[in-house]
Amino acid sequence: MVTWVNPLAYSQARRSGRRFLTVLSFTILVLNITAIAAIGQDYQRGSYESGVDNIAPGEPLEKRFERRQLPIGARIGTLWIKPELQVDEAFDDNIFATQSARHADWITNFTGRSGVEYVSGSSHLGFEGFLTGHKYAVHATEDAWEGLARLGYEGEIHDDVRLVAGGAAKRQVDPRTDPTGLAGLTPTTYAAYEGYGGGLIGHAERNLFDLRANVNRIVYDSLAGQNGPIDTGDRDRTEVFGEGNFNHSFFGQQRVYVKIRPDLRIYERKLDDNGFQRSSTGIRADLGGTLDLDSIIVVNLEAGYQQRDYDDPRFGAVGTPDVFLKASWWPSRLTSFNLNFTHEFYESFFTSSPGAVRKKVVAHLDHELRRRLLLITSVTFERDDLVKVASRFISETLDVKLQYHFADGFTAALDYAFTRQTAADATQAVTTVATGATNFEKSVVTLSIKKQF
Repeated sequence: MVTWVNPLAYSQARRSGRRFLTVLSFTILVLNITAIAAIGQDYQRGSYESGVDNIAPGEPLEKRFERRQLPIGARIGTLWIKPELQVDEAFDDNIFATQSARHADWITNFTGRSGVEYVSGSSHLGFEGFLTGHKYAVHATEDAWEGLARLGYEGEIHDDVRLVAGGAAKRQVDPRTDPTGLAGLTPTTYAAYEGYGGGLIGHAERNLFDLRANVNRIVYDSLAGQNGPIDTGDRDRTEVFGEGNFNHSFFGQQRVYVKIRPDLRIYERKLDDNGFQRSSTGIRADLGGTLDLDSIIVVNLEAGYQQRDYDDPRFGAVGTPDVFLKASWWPSRLTSFNLNFTHEFYESFFTSSPGAVRKKVVAHLDHELRRRLLLITSVTFERDDLVKVASRFISETLDVKLQYHFADGFTAALDYAFTRQTAADATQAVTTVATGATNFEKSVVTLSIKKQF
């Protein structure tokens, strides 16, 4: 449903976005320039190449590969600044994810990142931020930018009692492949804000309680459609939730834990544009454990139940088991195999459904061809079954990437990704209307150059 909105609000939202972009750009630029100048004072070429690698339990080869690209950042007194720049050039043969009348384009992505860490005694303050601009060669209306600014604090206030707090502001872009995306003339964008506070009681190597209170808010930007501005206000919401986690570690890396997460989601409007009440309360409880066999085989299994109660009687109560499985196997120091499985309910903006149950399998096979050359492959299968509606869709992805560390701090990557999405019901037209999903195939080839300072 398309609704006219106030043009003044649209203009104010655009100005607010530009102000956020300007502030975040200036912050990242200053951090990068400061760190680069400091690095130039004491960096000695080649002295940072790592020796014997220490494999952390379940750590991907890609993380180990990144550790070899030192130096990373500059230390200025008690500050550690870690800037990074990246340029991607991608070719997408179906940018709008359509079944017919496909449009291809070249996309250039510019990304600047900075992390800052401050440590004083037992207190740790960390900041991370990035800014990414997406530039299309032909379809200029698809140009967009994303950004993040996150701040976190952790400090000991008593023996085995630590205080944690933090917050973040993000600007994100909904991909055109999103089945519930809005068909605007430009990409759908939104701002997300989050804050949290809590405490850690105990010791990580024995018993640890992690208790937190959180608040999140999502606000969608104004969007223009073929018939005028599109109303996005019915998607704005605030979520308040708590998190409790008890973790018991034993025999080194073995552990068991219990997690619980009650929450309240409040949408700004009582009714969305289709006449449904989407506000709800929910709870999620899980029991999990990790088995580590000499870091050669690592298995993490988590299972529980999640329940949501919606204000709208047509949605009613939605309850489903949730299962998360992460398994990794290292047949050698140069090869790793990872298998992940997810079964959970997630909330989304399907026309007549509050969300879907996701069943997702991801298999990774990574191999270090040479010390500076890494092969990363993955296969993903995902099936999403809508609740309260007899509809579903299936997506499959194949991804192959080569990463090459060609100089100190420099990495090049060549990536190929193929994605296919299909509506699975026999009455395909009905499924498309209910889910918003379309049948499509797309291939994306990306060349990336990254510099860590």
